[in-house]
Amino acid sequence: MFSQQQIKEVEASAPATNENEQKPVNPTADAASAKSVMENTDIYYMPENFQKNNQVAGRNMNVSGIVVLVLGILFLVLLAGGLYIYLVKPAFVGNIFGKNTPVVVPTPVVEQTPVTPTPITPTRPAGAPKDTYLAFRSELEIATTVESYMAVFARYGSKDKQQQLATQRASLESLGGQGDILAALKGADIPRLDGTENIQENITDQRATLTVAKTSGKSIGTVVLLAEDGQWKISEETWAAGTPSEETNGVPSAAADDDKEGLSNAEEALLGTNAKATDSDTDGYNDLEELNNGYNPAGGGKIAANTGLGTYLNTTFNFSLLYPVEWDRTIASTDDSVMFTAANKQFIQILVQPNSNQAEIVDWYRSTFNAQTIPTNQLVVTDSWSGVKSPDGLTVYLTNKDKTYIFVITYNLGSSKILEYKNIFDMVVRNFKLGA
Repeated sequence: MFSQQQIKEVEASAPATNENEQKPVNPTADAASAKSVMENTDIYYMPENFQKNNQVAGRNMNVSGIVVLVLGILFLVLLAGGLYIYLVKPAFVGNIFGKNTPVVVPTPVVEQTPVTPTPITPTRPAGAPKDTYLAFRSELEIATTVESYMAVFARYGSKDKQQQLATQRASLESLGGQGDILAALKGADIPRLDGTENIQENITDQRATLTVAKTSGKSIGTVVLLAEDGQWKISEETWAAGTPSEETNGVPSAAADDDKEGLSNAEEALLGTNAKATDSDTDGYNDLEELNNGYNPAGGGKIAANTGLGTYLNTTFNFSLLYPVEWDRTIASTDDSVMFTAANKQFIQILVQPNSNQAEIVDWYRSTFNAQTIPTNQLVVTDSWSGVKSPDGLTVYLTNKDKTYIFVITYNLGSSKILEYKNIFDMVVRNFKLGA
């Protein structure tokens, strides 16, 4: 296609003619010539209106391209902005379109302060350290062999004390059995207790210190107990240097008995009988005779009906007994020791210890006390058990039916050495029941 300029150039290159020159008219030739030119030249002629419009369109096309580009950029910017708002601010979009889009509020990060665990302080053992110490010393006094002495410390001693005692025993045995090992273990500087001591306690949560003063004022001991396995354990016992032993080997004396029927005045007061009359309830039987046969000397019925007596039941070792209700009662935490103490500090105690060889009580007594023979007057027989009493009659040993335990019933006279409650002790022994 030719432009307007090209057409003008073609017209300018054609042979000039004189407007006044008359050419012969040869229609045929002119036509042929014109035909020849038309056949050899392709002429395209654009209408004038189109040419003008085309020129304007060319200029407008450049401006429109810029506008389109700007609009495209704006569109991309708007698109990017909308995408950002949609992803980052969904609540804003939801509000625009009327939707309640939940707003996710980021959880603030709280700096955790390290928590130091609070140390657990062991609680103080139940029971009084004084009671533990008295039960400990009471059992030591009846220990007659090294094995029974060590068994007492196994029950009441701290772990360190047990280890110390075991080392001492091994050292003594290594000497070939020279001397009395038991006497060496006991030591000569620890006096015997009689129940009249003044004992002061100083207790913390895990440690107790006892100050033990003898009534003579000459002996003062210090006992340290530690809390182990929820119980008070003997850790150390020391007495003033040079303190002589106060053990008394005298024969006990009889107590006052105004009516001379056999019951002491103290026992008559305990049972509610008349110390001035031999037959308080006037039933024809004297008071001691009724007591020894299991009847109430202060009235009708059996001895258990007496208002001055009560029943103690031990379900751990399955036994029961009668005891004076006005006396203080002290029970060990392990339930294998119970002590009944009178106002004058005399007491009756029941101890339970293992019968490791399950021996008959007579065989056990012979082996334990190295007794070749046992006099008949030392044998005790009741409806539920048989036993052996000590030569002074103040301790009785017995075992249960399956011979798993040894039961020891002791009457401790304290410092007075007066038999105030010998008949009450005998009554307790007679009414001691196994398998209760």
